[in-house]
Order: sequence, then structure tokens, then C-alpha cells
Amino acid sequence: MLVMEKIYDISQLAEANRWWVNKNNISDDFKIINWEESKYKWSPNLKKYIKLDKDVIYTVRGPRQVGKTTLIKLIIKDLLLEEGIDPENIFFWSFENNSPQELNKIIDTYLRWRSAKSAQRKYLFLDEISAVNDWQKEIMHFSNRGDLVNCSVVITGSHSMDIKYSTERMPGRRGGDKNEPLDKILMPMKFSEYVKLLCPEIQEALSKNNLLRGSERKEKILKLFDGEIDSRIENLLVYKKELDSIFDTYLYTGGIPYVINEYLVDNEISTKTFNSYIGWIIGDLQKYKYKEDYFKQIIKAIFKTMPNPISWNSLKDFTDIKTHTTVQDYVSAMEDIFVGNITYPLSPKTGGPNPVKNKKIYISDPFIFHALHGWSHAKQDYFENLKANLLNLEMKSKLIECVVHNHLCRWSYGLNPRDLFDPKDHICYYRDKKEREIDFVAIYGDKIYPFEVKYQSSISNSDFSNFSSFNRGLLISKDHTMRYKNYYSIPISLFLLLI
Repeated sequence: MLVMEKIYDISQLAEANRWWVNKNNISDDFKIINWEESKYKWSPNLKKYIKLDKDVIYTVRGPRQVGKTTLIKLIIKDLLLEEGIDPENIFFWSFENNSPQELNKIIDTYLRWRSAKSAQRKYLFLDEISAVNDWQKEIMHFSNRGDLVNCSVVITGSHSMDIKYSTERMPGRRGGDKNEPLDKILMPMKFSEYVKLLCPEIQEALSKNNLLRGSERKEKILKLFDGEIDSRIENLLVYKKELDSIFDTYLYTGGIPYVINEYLVDNEISTKTFNSYIGWIIGDLQKYKYKEDYFKQIIKAIFKTMPNPISWNSLKDFTDIKTHTTVQDYVSAMEDIFVGNITYPLSPKTGGPNPVKNKKIYISDPFIFHALHGWSHAKQDYFENLKANLLNLEMKSKLIECVVHNHLCRWSYGLNPRDLFDPKDHICYYRDKKEREIDFVAIYGDKIYPFEVKYQSSISNSDFSNFSSFNRGLLISKDHTMRYKNYYSIPISLFLLLI
């Protein structure tokens, strides 16, 4: 059956760009309304790293429903109402249901219409473009034709590999400043952003102690490995009770804005919300021909074995999947849609990750952790299951290790910001010849930074023994700040605040 391509004209494009009629119409956009009506409004730090005063093609990747489209609409609102940009020079379109041919026609229609009317800079926001096959060919077509001169372009997508590999096929054609990372990742908010949202008082304390800048906080963590604890970090200990309370809440909601607002307003998370996120995850996987049943079996096996190192073959044995390569493909797909992360052991010989040995698998966000656990274990009441997870010491320990891993990956990116950053290259685990394990080691330059998680009520000198291979280390504890030899212990809520 012949499928007719839809024909687009400027009046159809105007339906998604109502500010062309009146710039104040941006305030009636449903994403802006939802954001304004939220009790807890998150404006991601990423926003300040998207600079639209030059010819550039940015990509913004990240999981579903984390706020990519809302971020775009907030940027558009600033352009219209604060910077006074001509409304017709700002174009938005969501490409979730378009073909490559339609993508071409939509952008071509807008550029021809606007270029005929104005030579001023144009701003193109191309949302969920990863839903279109070979989208980069169409963008390259416009770039090669010179149509993107005096244009700032922001492209978003929910599938990491599609966006990443597609932009790698556009070398030298994306503009921007020298050495500026153009591929941005919007993840659920990390703990420090969560604290900023829930407790402005602690945010003010960070400001007073000159610890607002991420670079300053990263430096203070590195100094701990040199035997120095900054008095400004110690000053924050007066807020430990508040930080611990916020951390407990973070273990419920994770960093997804809608979930945070639902829980903090209603004191629960609805089954509908859990089902929606599971549906988005499954839907994204099915687009790439992954089977729901296989995915469920693998998720259940991950929870059973986490956080122990495991081989693909051993993981396969918990499922009815026939080959370990299939299991590996599914776990890699989890990475691609920002649901999970793989960590390799550190190789003493190379000083880098060893992908051949057993690996660890983590879930990227607390809410996604609870949603996947409830779904894979066929729990009838997701929220009841969430509460049971947090009352179970073993499950809570697994979740906390996932949270620390995710934050260390983000900390490592801050130390090594670049487009081709892969956390597996920088965050490993370590086992010595005596099978003593360190949960995480961060590789930065030619140095190794070991981290151990001990979420328990008491800490003794023996808890630092696994650091002996490196003669330094940072123990992330439940409550304690202490020094033993070359090692430090710091409470987890304070540590995460510094990430």
C-alpha cells in the first residue's frame, strides 16, 4: 500500500509555533504552564551551557520525561521575553511521528519562508529527532547547502547511540567554540540540584562558603585524597540532619521532576506514573526490536546479582535467553536509553578498564530503580514495593551504591568534559589478589581515586583496609566524618552535595 507523505506549509508549522502571532503566547504553552504550576520548579544547570549567539548545532540527549522539551521551551521563552528576539526567527518542531522526507520538507519550508523575510539569526529547536531514521543526512543537506549559516540549532533525542553516532557523521559542521562539548546530556537531577530545589537555605550556605561552582566542589573532593579537608566542607556539617532527610526523600523520587512534584505534594507516587515510565522504556526498546520478555528477565537477574561482578554468561543463566551476546546487547541498550550503566574492573597492568573480566551493572536513578524492580517482580502495588525496598537493608544498599555510581560518573564527566566521554573509561571497580574489593575507582589523568561505600551506623579502622593497595581513599559513610592514616570518611549526604 502506497503511503502518501504529508505536505507541510507555513500555516501548519505555525500551529506548533504560536508565538509567531504573539510572543506572549509562549506562556500558554502546556510545557510552560506545567512548569509554572509545579510547586518545585527545576531549571537545569545545562541551560547556561547552551549558547545561542553563534552558528552551532547542539544535541541534548537524555531519558524520557526528564525535561528536555521543557528545557527547550524555557529557552524559547527567554529568547522571546528577555532577549527580544523576533518571534518568527524561533522555530520548534517535535519529530516523533515524521519520516526523513517530512523532516526535510518541514525544515526547508521554514527556512525558505523566514530567509525571504529576515537576514537575522534564526533559532531552530528540533525535538525528539532520534525518532527519524538517518536524520543527520537531512541536517547535513541543509548545512552543505549553506542554509544553516546564521542559525543556532538545538537537537534533542532519547536514544543515546542514535544521536551520538549520527553527530559523529557530521565532523566539522557543527560550529561552536573550540573545545566546547556540543553533545549535552540532560539526566535526572543529581542530589545537589535536588537540595537546591528543596532547601534554599543550604544553597545559601554553599554560596557563603564559595562552594556554588561545581569546579570548586570537585577540587575539594580531590583535595581529600591529598589529606586536606577544607574547613568550608566542615561548615556544612551543621546541615547534616537536613541533608540526611532530603537524601531519604531522594531515594524515593530520584531526580525526575514530575515524580518529585507528585510525591512531595501527594506523599505518594501513583501506579499510573510508574506504568507510564515503564511504558516509555519498553516502547523505546521495542523501536529497536528488543523483546519485552527478554528485557524483564534480564532486569530481574540484574537485581538478583547486583552489585556483585558478573559475566554475560552467568547473567544469561538466570534467563531462558540462549546466548550471552543477546544479554550483552540488551544491557547495552539499557545504557543507550539512560536506564543503566556498566562498570568494568580496573586493570593493574594498563591502569584502565578491563572489559573482558566480570562487570557490574547499575540502575541510573532511584525512581527508575523502583519502577523496574516492581515491574520485573510483578508487584501489584509499585509504591508499596518502593517502601519495602527502602526498609530492606540489602535492597537499600543496592540502591545507594547505584546512586553513588551515577554521581561519580557525573563527577568524572565534570573533570573530563568532552563529546566522546564514556563513564566506563573513567569509573571502575577494583579487586586485588586477595579478593579485597573497592566499590569504585575514578581514573583522572594518571591518578587513581578509590571510593568505598559503607552505609552503616558505625565505622572502624578496619573498614579502611581495602584502600591499602592505593595508600589513600575516600570512604562514603552513613554518618561519620573521620580521618584514619591517609584515608577520609565523609557522610553520603554531604558527599553527594559536593558532586
